[in-house]
Amino acid sequence: MRFTSIRLSLWLVGLLVGLSSQLAQAQVAAPSEGGEIEVVDITATTMELNFGTTGTGQGRVVAIAKAPGKRPVMLAAVDGQFYKAAPTYAKGDSLGEGYAIYNGDGHSITVTGLQPNTPYYITNSEYNTDGTTIAYNTYGISAIITTSKVAAVAPTPLPVELTSFTGSIDAQNMATLRWTTASERNTTYFALERSIDGTAFTEVGQVAAAGNSSQSKAYRWLDPQRLTRLTYYRLRQADNDGTMHYSSVITLAPTPLATRLVEVYPNPSDGQVVKLLLQGYEGETIALRLLDSMGRSVLAQTLTPAEDHYVVPLALPTGLATGTYILTLADSSHPIQKRITVSN
Repeated sequence: MRFTSIRLSLWLVGLLVGLSSQLAQAQVAAPSEGGEIEVVDITATTMELNFGTTGTGQGRVVAIAKAPGKRPVMLAAVDGQFYKAAPTYAKGDSLGEGYAIYNGDGHSITVTGLQPNTPYYITNSEYNTDGTTIAYNTYGISAIITTSKVAAVAPTPLPVELTSFTGSIDAQNMATLRWTTASERNTTYFALERSIDGTAFTEVGQVAAAGNSSQSKAYRWLDPQRLTRLTYYRLRQADNDGTMHYSSVITLAPTPLATRLVEVYPNPSDGQVVKLLLQGYEGETIALRLLDSMGRSVLAQTLTPAEDHYVVPLALPTGLATGTYILTLADSSHPIQKRITVSN
């Protein structure tokens, strides 16, 4: 009986410890801002990096991986995972497709053991931790940097000083992305990348860069695809030497569209002007076609409602025969059909 009581006490202690651990884990939240990566110096086998000065974490894990084709690879830190880092390439813990090269609350490191003339993808994941668990913000600014072919090169300033990257959506859930640069140096273009999961990004547009400028420049790009779900965007900067830099990731979420309504009156019509009521189509271009029972077009026009509740007259053709007609309205989403009866 005494042995059973001891076992029960030990079980209760273990349960309380487990619950306490879960509560401690639940209290750790990821930092609100990710960090950036800046390259100070490059040689054939080393890179001197600065990072994390804009991040809000207690610390940061910097990781690096080879980037075939100068494209990003999987290199995001995983919540709950602690990484041992080493400044020599491939000596730290594996992280995604690369390795951890720094873990701490500092802001600089020199990476060694790299291969000449090889592109590397570098990320900074800001974190908060209570010593038991850890939560990361993996949406910092990343970069793809190619080591030099020769033993060493002189330090060079970053090609672009990006000061902002933001997005907005209009009433029709069309996204507009804007960014500004304080200066540019040997920059070729900016590429816009889109993702629906925040991991796999696809290029969806390009904007030519100023190339070389010491003045502030503002850019804008309109996404031709209407947003239907939470969407992730990032900006890729391409330099003349093929180096790529990536902005932090932003997200845009669509807002519910206004209730759409189409009404035709009077209906039946005795040949007089028919009025068309459109609700929820403000700013959209709509193509109208009136078809007879044989599918022949007897009226065609386009219009763009100037307000949410829009009434427009439709002058039916003179001498229109008695019968039933189909009015088709085609917008950017899907067509709507309405029957109109003409009686003389």
